[in-house]
Amino acid sequence: MHGFRPLLALRLAARGLRRDAVTTGLAVSILALGLALPATFFSLLVGAIRPLPVPDGHEIVRVDARLPSAGGRALAVTPDDLDVLRGAAGLEGLAGSRTFAGILVDPDRAASRVAGGVLTPDALDLLGVEPLLGRVPSADEAASTVLLGQEIFEDVFDSDPDVLGRVVQIDGRARTVVAVMPSHFGFPLNQNLWVLTDPAEPLPLELVGRLADGGATQALEAELTARWRRRDALRDPADAGGVVTVESYTGSRGESGEGMAFLGLVLVALALLLIACANVANLLLVRATERVRALGIQAALGAGRAQVGGQLFLEALLVALAGGVVGLTLAWIAVDVIQARLAGHFGYYWMRMAVDGPVVVFTSVLVVGTALVAGTLPAVRVLRVDVHRVLKEEGAGAAVGGGGAWSRTFVTVQLALSCAALVAAGLTGRAMVRGGDYGRGVPAEEILVASLELGTAPDRPVADAAAALEAALGNLPGASAAAVAVAAAGYFEASAVLEIDGRQYPRWEDHPYGMWNGVTAAYFDVMDLELRAGRMFGPADHGDGPRVALASEAFVRRHFDGSDPLGRRVRLIHPGRDTTEWHTVVGVVEDAVLSSTERARNDRLYLPLGQSGRTDVMGLVRTPGGIAEVADLASGVRTAVSGVDPGIPVWGVRALDDAHDYIVRIPRALAGIALGGGVAGLLVSAVGLYGLLSFRVRQRRRELGVRLALGADGRRLAREVLVVALRQILPALTVGLVVAWVAAPALQVMLMGTEPRSAGVFLVVAAAFVTVGMGAALRPALRAAAVDPATTLRGE
Repeated sequence: MHGFRPLLALRLAARGLRRDAVTTGLAVSILALGLALPATFFSLLVGAIRPLPVPDGHEIVRVDARLPSAGGRALAVTPDDLDVLRGAAGLEGLAGSRTFAGILVDPDRAASRVAGGVLTPDALDLLGVEPLLGRVPSADEAASTVLLGQEIFEDVFDSDPDVLGRVVQIDGRARTVVAVMPSHFGFPLNQNLWVLTDPAEPLPLELVGRLADGGATQALEAELTARWRRRDALRDPADAGGVVTVESYTGSRGESGEGMAFLGLVLVALALLLIACANVANLLLVRATERVRALGIQAALGAGRAQVGGQLFLEALLVALAGGVVGLTLAWIAVDVIQARLAGHFGYYWMRMAVDGPVVVFTSVLVVGTALVAGTLPAVRVLRVDVHRVLKEEGAGAAVGGGGAWSRTFVTVQLALSCAALVAAGLTGRAMVRGGDYGRGVPAEEILVASLELGTAPDRPVADAAAALEAALGNLPGASAAAVAVAAAGYFEASAVLEIDGRQYPRWEDHPYGMWNGVTAAYFDVMDLELRAGRMFGPADHGDGPRVALASEAFVRRHFDGSDPLGRRVRLIHPGRDTTEWHTVVGVVEDAVLSSTERARNDRLYLPLGQSGRTDVMGLVRTPGGIAEVADLASGVRTAVSGVDPGIPVWGVRALDDAHDYIVRIPRALAGIALGGGVAGLLVSAVGLYGLLSFRVRQRRRELGVRLALGADGRRLAREVLVVALRQILPALTVGLVVAWVAAPALQVMLMGTEPRSAGVFLVVAAAFVTVGMGAALRPALRAAAVDPATTLRGE
């Protein structure tokens, strides 16, 4: 017996894989799919908790005070508490921050709403961040200075470097711009403007620290807790006894469950990878079975069990490496698309999805594990073969074994799960197609929207401010119409519980609900919606006169049973607000059809803007030629609004079709993931079926040869294999469809308003499932029909 010779085994393994290129390619493809999904989802997990993009970001920690006796309730941290906690041995520094939503007013520009951050004077030094332009103000300048983020610098001040030294107002306080921060900075969450803490405002802070070299978290927490409790005598007795915790700054952020959601995706993908490994192991076992005589001869010539087993394992390793390279490439493409499409939806500024070092290491570990799982079964089974028996007769298949009841059960479970997943994929794919026309019923590509806040001038009636804004926006170059409304069609529209006069509602849940909007009369010109009956709003409707409303045609059909709606009364029931005001329907307008999906709601009630009770509104500008340059028109919108009232903030300027795309982007992404997962699951399961049937044909090869020699029809033998496959497929199909039917409503978030139990999708999936399954059985069936009786009976 010779020992293991790696180079020889590697050469033989590569040669063996080349000889059966079809099986090799199939195994590589399945492993690529199995490896791509966990690599993609792991990149999402890593991207959500990656360190802050500052020097030595892994050293930045979040410091919280909590009360164990109250279930870990968070305790407010004051500037005085911060002073007491500073100086702990395990921290290089400790600073504080908080967030606020404010209004920035520049004398020459429209006001802007900002996501602001308040920092203690030492926070930027602790983080190691320098301004892109300007300087960090001193503590003495805290009450009179402001630092701008790149977004504000570019959108509001047109990247003008002369902004430094400019005096602006933040929530009514004059401040001098002293710095512009780099584009990658958004601390603490996703801020775009910063001021320093004012000692005269002892408001609660969130603490951020930098660990000292070699700092032990447990000892640090004990020291900080001891320092915290020095001030217990000054606190409310109910807040005494708190403890201080120290966690990774980004890793501790899970308020919306992002980390757990991504971890769940990784675990699901790993389960798919495990199934893929088992199926590839079956494929390699079939290959090994067909080569067992040659391997037996190698052993008889002195190759040794280590050499034969090593060769089989190296084959699995080469397949896994190839699958890893292809899978990592697929993951890189997928992650790149996710980053490009969904970066605007990320909740924290440090979140960035990429296939980088940690993802490559993770995938490499999976590749090695895959090789172990996929290579061990064929090696162990073949090494159990009696070499003498192999050389005497063609009994290798029986000697190797496999394909028993557990294999059939495993494949059936796979097929059932993949059928359910394929239904989910079909439903979400259909939703992607049907929901792709979201906003189709309005000229969204010609409309620019901008969010405004009219509550900054409380003494000015909303209707008067809206009229002035409407006139100013309508005078913009290229504008054909302009309006002011609470929302645009399909973008931030409100919903409310409705009450129809004359109807009885025995239970609260019997009340219907519907969409509503507060608009000026010009809104319908902007949206291309015609008046069908009655009248439009007039100037008197925006004041304190009788409450009126316009209803869409779909609203009339749904809530008035198609009867004449003019003169009917409706009221909106808002939780916590007076609901005694009835609105009389004075007109009917055309539907704003936003989608062709079955569950699309086109019923809307329109109120005069001045009677809506809302001050957070949108300016809408219609440009018949299309919005070629949103940035140019956005600048004009800001200037126009500033001319009406410099105190009205402007933000969120964008084309309406872009806003519609933003709304459906997350459901589309989820649908795409489900679609890819369903198709991948089907392919992996088809390979499992193929491996099982191939092995059964190989085991029965001698029997098939005898039957053919006695005159059996090869086509009949092929049909027998297909019947076996059908018996495996049909029970799995039945179970999978039942599971999918029960679970379908849970997919509603990804279906963008389409029917979750579409009979058409179930029928198409059933047909596709059977087709793919029988396709997987075709090659083993043809092999059964093509067995050479003479060769088989000679024992090869």
